[in-house]
Amino acid sequence: MKTLYSYVIKNYLLLTTIPFVLFGSLSIAKDIYVQHNSESSQYHRVIAQQQNDAKKALINFDLLEAELVATRISQLDYIVSVTLDSYSYGMKMAEIINSESTKGQTLYYPVFNDKSVQIGQLIVIKDYTAYYTQIIYRAVPHAAVFLAIICAISLLFSRTLTAALKRPFTELQQFAFQIANGDYQTPSKTESKFIELTTIFRALETMRSRLKETISKLKQSEERYSRTYNLTQVCLFVVNTKHGKIVRANHKFTEVMRLIPHHNQASTLQDFIAQLKDCSSQDSFKYSLNVGDKQRYFQVNRSEALNDEIECSALDITELVIAKQAAESQLVTDVLTQVSNRYCFNQFICSANNGDIQDVSVMMIDLNGFKQINDSFGHAAGDHLLVEVAKRIKQHLNPDIETLYRLGGDEFVVTIESDFKRDSIDQLALKIQQSCCAPIYYQNKSFTISLSIGVDHFSQDTHLSIEKCLNSADAAMYQAKTNRCGLVYASDLLSHPF
Repeated sequence: MKTLYSYVIKNYLLLTTIPFVLFGSLSIAKDIYVQHNSESSQYHRVIAQQQNDAKKALINFDLLEAELVATRISQLDYIVSVTLDSYSYGMKMAEIINSESTKGQTLYYPVFNDKSVQIGQLIVIKDYTAYYTQIIYRAVPHAAVFLAIICAISLLFSRTLTAALKRPFTELQQFAFQIANGDYQTPSKTESKFIELTTIFRALETMRSRLKETISKLKQSEERYSRTYNLTQVCLFVVNTKHGKIVRANHKFTEVMRLIPHHNQASTLQDFIAQLKDCSSQDSFKYSLNVGDKQRYFQVNRSEALNDEIECSALDITELVIAKQAAESQLVTDVLTQVSNRYCFNQFICSANNGDIQDVSVMMIDLNGFKQINDSFGHAAGDHLLVEVAKRIKQHLNPDIETLYRLGGDEFVVTIESDFKRDSIDQLALKIQQSCCAPIYYQNKSFTISLSIGVDHFSQDTHLSIEKCLNSADAAMYQAKTNRCGLVYASDLLSHPF
């Protein structure tokens, strides 16, 4: 019985591979050497010619010629950048940058005038990687021809080998397909005229029987794992970060993904992968997701990346986040009017004291006539009036720089975080006055009030504290209330006392 190994190796090496590999390698090496010499000669010719042209450009201060010099050199494929410096004028006459590559060798070529005085220099950054790559690419056609010759001759002699091996390998392939397709019952040939193939047939038969047993055990294990994997209420999934795809996921994850519109799923996944890459495997992170018209929040944990795959778990913490947000909102929001409360205003004062706020104007507002309405018609009427006043004031504010606070009772504050502009404040105060002085209706009753407003400005550039500013604005407000003049600036109290 012949051995397949000795038969194939002896015929193939003797008839094709060894002679042609030696011949082709020598031919390709020679071609690369010739190409190297040709490229070097061309480079030095170009540099020599452009040094002469650079000389003329520097002497005549010809910027166009200088640009042409740099352009001609930069047209060589392996040039990163070219710079022509003029010593006479102390400037760059021309500069061409082909790429932002940091690789390459910087070469300096001095330019002399007719008196052998250096008047400038050419600075050329040459990318030797691109240089040798170009040489190799030019040798590729010869290598391709060589490869074609080897393939042709190999094809010629392979017919003998094919005739001897086609049938046993076809039988071996059929046996392998049976195993791959899960056919563990159909009998298959286990003998061949070649020792190696007979051994392979018998080994495959042994492997088939063991594989059948192993697959049976794996199916049982997979069924147990799948039940646990899909019953959990935590999203479990595996992400391939290289291809940006979900490799596998449990039912909970699939349910969440179905809620996202199909056209948004790809962008949502890419956004998640970007955050996933930024997070180390030791840390978890919160991820928010728009599902329909609602925002959902997840606490995400991840494993180490293995073959570009990361296992993740995502716990839905939406209810917890909403509860936290509600608690935080209640902490800084006035329960009655739903505007910022005194605690929030105290935080504002701390920010000003810490230097986080540079300039701010403060409007202290007090409602005239509120106490009589509250005493005469009850707290419900008073509460309705406060809510309506807060709503009317807020509709005139720019939320980017202006904030309304209720300090308590009928006392409100408006802060304007910008440079002091009296005209703008006058206009805002007038709008607020006109809006709030309009009748307010409650249970078929009409109430009318007016406002007293005191204004002062705080700036980090002055030596006065924010507390002093608030006291001054409060004093101005009481002056406006006393004199029934609507609006008083604290600065006017100093220059024109009432």
